[in-house]
Amino acid sequence: MRDWVRRGDESPVEKVPLGSIRDSHSPRKAKLNEYHAGVLAQSPLPLPPIVIHRSSMRVIDGVHRLRATGLRGEDTIAATFFDGSDAEAFALAVHLNVTHGLPLTLSERKAAAQKIVEQHPHWSDRSIGLIAGVSNKTVGKLRGCATGEVAQLGPRLGRDGRARPVNPLAGRRRAAEFLSSNPRASLREIARSAGVSVTTARDVRRRIDDGESPLPDALVKSSRRRENPPVGFGEITAAETTMPPVVRGPDLLQRLRNDPSVRSSERGRTLLRLLSTVVVAISACNEFAEAVPNHCSGTIAEIARKNARAWQDIADKFDTA
Repeated sequence: MRDWVRRGDESPVEKVPLGSIRDSHSPRKAKLNEYHAGVLAQSPLPLPPIVIHRSSMRVIDGVHRLRATGLRGEDTIAATFFDGSDAEAFALAVHLNVTHGLPLTLSERKAAAQKIVEQHPHWSDRSIGLIAGVSNKTVGKLRGCATGEVAQLGPRLGRDGRARPVNPLAGRRRAAEFLSSNPRASLREIARSAGVSVTTARDVRRRIDDGESPLPDALVKSSRRRENPPVGFGEITAAETTMPPVVRGPDLLQRLRNDPSVRSSERGRTLLRLLSTVVVAISACNEFAEAVPNHCSGTIAEIARKNARAWQDIADKFDTA
């Protein structure tokens, strides 16, 4: 947003015919206040340039200045142009209308914030709150009404331009799954594929190499303590906080991890990584069972049955070894 405003300030001011300008991106319920426009028209001072969305010729900022110019009997108006999508133009219109001019009401700011959440679900609550002039908690509540589960689980873009995962457990699971198929992948490749930081990718690889779960106990316990998280802040479901069998005491997989003959070879460690990530993948798939469309359930069930038969063949092979 700062970059958009800066580019607007640096853009050349042009004289634009009033007849070529269309409706506005204004977040106001009543887009024009005739009294305010009349006050501006009576001012002897030149009005600041308005901002126009180039592709649609709609006003982003300056509806009242546009009307005042018409009341003055002028045919052109000073304007700068913004190049971007309609969604970006609306977000910029909200920001500019919040920071100056006729103030937006609270209901207008909330409505604007909800629309921005729908159009930019990857933006953080704090970023949207600053743009729309509402608190990040308000945006969180609106997000729960505006977006679906997939958008809630994705990374969010913060004010500094860096993407951060809403759900760190899910990111670690994706990293573990990627490692199972790409054991020789670099840390940057793991981080890019799973949507996590390089530091997290390094920790996931170290834990799996050491025969540990990719999900640290402290992180799982911290997620469990969030009994009533604010809506929209990446809620942790019961399935998400349930620790997979790999970290539930001395189970069969733990027995393999504790065997030096397995952990001392590269092939043994690769086998541990594969078995660990399979358990993690099963746990992750269970989380999305209720979110799968009905017409896809049969296909997923058949995939699961085929994999079950493949695992049975592996079990038979090891039983006879």
